[in-house]
Amino acid sequence: MSAAFTQALTGLPTAVAWSARVVDLTSGETLWEHEPARVLKTASVGKLFLLAEVARRIKAGTLKPGEVLVATADDVVADSGVLYLLRQQDHRIDDLCLLIGAVSDNMATNILLRRIGLAELQRATRDLGFTHSELRDMVRLNRSRDDPRTLSVGNAAELCELVFRIESGAIHDAAVSEQVRRWLCVNTDLSMVAQAFHLDPLAHTGPDHGVTLWNKTGTISDGRIDIGCVGHVDSGRKVGYAVLANWTWGENHRDPVLDAMRLVGVEIRRYLENGPWVASSSR
Repeated sequence: MSAAFTQALTGLPTAVAWSARVVDLTSGETLWEHEPARVLKTASVGKLFLLAEVARRIKAGTLKPGEVLVATADDVVADSGVLYLLRQQDHRIDDLCLLIGAVSDNMATNILLRRIGLAELQRATRDLGFTHSELRDMVRLNRSRDDPRTLSVGNAAELCELVFRIESGAIHDAAVSEQVRRWLCVNTDLSMVAQAFHLDPLAHTGPDHGVTLWNKTGTISDGRIDIGCVGHVDSGRKVGYAVLANWTWGENHRDPVLDAMRLVGVEIRRYLENGPWVASSSR
C-alpha cells in the first residue's frame, strides 16, 4: 500500500468505511486494495449496469438506438443531471445513455430503466457474474419503507473486475464494451480519484495532459464512489480502480474523503509515470 494513502486512511474518522482496489490492467497485478469484498452503497455507479445492458441490446438488434422514449411523470427526478431542466422531454435511447455517461442523469436513468425493466436488468447483471453489485431501484429523492434502501450497491473487487472487462472488451463483446466506454469517457465528474489527473472535465474524450480516462462516479450524502480506467500515453501503463467510501448517515466526512480519494489518484498517476511503487502491499 502506498504510504501516502495509508496516512490518509489512518487519519479518517472510524465512521468512514472503505472498499478499494487498484489493478495494473496489463499485468493483472493488484497494486493496492483495502477491504475489497466489503459491500457498500454505490449511488449512481450502478447505472453502469444499465448502460451495459442497453449497449448489449443495441448490438443484438433488439433495441434501436434511435428509438425515442417519452418521459412520464414517474420518471421526473431532480438533482444529478440536466434532463429535468429541459423543455423537451422525449429523447433517443442513445442520447439518454450519453446523458447518463456525461452527467449521471437521474431522469434519463429512470426513462431507460422503465424501458429495460428492473428485474430484467438485475437478471442480466447476475448473468455477467456479478453477485454483490447491482442497480437495485429507480432513482428516487425520497425513499419510503417499501422502497429499496439505496439505489445501488457493490464492492471494489467486483467493480474493479467490471472495469477490467469493459476495458478489455469482455463485457459481452468488444463492440458492446467500446460503446460503454464511449458513453463514459465524457463524464464531467472528476472530483474524486480523477482529481489527480488534472484533466479538462469538459473535454477529455481523447488523450489529455498525457492521460486517457473513462470513469463512473456516485455521490450521496453519506458516500463517494469512483471507478474507472486511466492510462498513460508515454509509458503505456494502464490502471483500473474502484474506490468506495461510505460514512454514517447524518455525519459529514466529505472533505477528508475527497482528499483521500485524490491521494489514491496521485499514487496511481505516480505509478503510471514511474512504474512500480516502492512500498506496495495489501490489507
